[in-house]
Amino acid sequence: MRETTEYLSSFRPRFRQPSAADLCVEVPCMTAEETNEKVMEVFSRHRELVSLPVVEGSQPIGLINRSIFLSQMSKQFRQELYGRKSCIAFMDKEPLIVDAALDIDALTFKTVEYGEKALSDGFIITREGAYAGIGHGLQLMRVVADMQASRNRQIMHSIEYASVIQQSTLRSSLDALARACPNADLVWQPRDIVGGDFYQFSTDADGWFATVADCTGHGVPGAFMTLIASTSLNQAITQNGPRDPARLLGQVNRSIKQMLGQINGQDGTPGSDDGMDAACFWFEPAHGRLVFAGARLSMFVLRPDGDDVDVLEGQRKGVGYVDSEFDYAWKNQEAILAPGSLVFVSTDGLIDQIGGPRGIALGKRRVRELLLEHKHRTPTEVNAALLDALRTWQGEHHRRDDLTFFCFRT
Repeated sequence: MRETTEYLSSFRPRFRQPSAADLCVEVPCMTAEETNEKVMEVFSRHRELVSLPVVEGSQPIGLINRSIFLSQMSKQFRQELYGRKSCIAFMDKEPLIVDAALDIDALTFKTVEYGEKALSDGFIITREGAYAGIGHGLQLMRVVADMQASRNRQIMHSIEYASVIQQSTLRSSLDALARACPNADLVWQPRDIVGGDFYQFSTDADGWFATVADCTGHGVPGAFMTLIASTSLNQAITQNGPRDPARLLGQVNRSIKQMLGQINGQDGTPGSDDGMDAACFWFEPAHGRLVFAGARLSMFVLRPDGDDVDVLEGQRKGVGYVDSEFDYAWKNQEAILAPGSLVFVSTDGLIDQIGGPRGIALGKRRVRELLLEHKHRTPTEVNAALLDALRTWQGEHHRRDDLTFFCFRT
């Protein structure tokens, strides 16, 4: 608890929010009574000045852009015509004027709304309405870039710590799998440090239960959904036991819909249209009995004496989501597996990955071909071969989704 508190405290702001006052540069200013000759003299003396404020009393009334002023005054007869006239002749009468207390975020929005002129000419900064100095657009962009970099670092630190939490919640399942089926292998690779895929394994006296699931989204939103879905699944197993996967999917469906305001799909403004796809099964090693229920995910089975891949197709109904009926009933599919059978389940991060010469999905057919090619190898070797094939297929394309797949031999 102490380590978590210390970690979170590192994200508390140590300094006040930067404001326009931090960009304020004191520069000479002109009055409306001073002439263009005087402006020329000031620009000549201060070659770093981009613009020159004009004030009336203590209040700013305009801004003279150096480039525009010099361009105008360099034209024929302009010195003679305008040299002794008031400097307001060439000033911008509507410059951006902001109070020193304005925070950087608000200042950035104002500057963008005001347009390119505020970035190139700068802006006037006041304190209680009185002229204080000017701010430069380039300086503002540097401060914004530094702030954004700092925020990004904080966000990445938060996500990395969230990954530690997410992996901790999955550790007990890995321990259960190691006890139940040492001859198994799992690949779990979030696309964005944390992810929307999760797995769950638990053991009982005569068998073990497994789930591989893909929640809506990836990254942080997906990770939140995994917490909701895995908690709902744990409650369903506690209440009903692990032997009826279809019943468990039904209870998780009701739980998610209640939690997210999706009752019967009739809520006009549901909290979210989110849910999960899942492959759930119960396996009894002594009898080779497997009971499978799938929500938009399938199971691949390779029997030791067969030359083809049997596919137990999941039903085309997701768990949760607005369009899933509250009382929808998934169905169990039962299979008796001979010793040495190979079983494989995957989320769609594998099957839907774009790649190859035509930029299309890897697809179930290629997965089946790969499983057949490596059917006599260990589950660890099968998964490694699939990973290698996926990387080759993906090539230069971006990873589309989280990646989870599971393989074991009976």
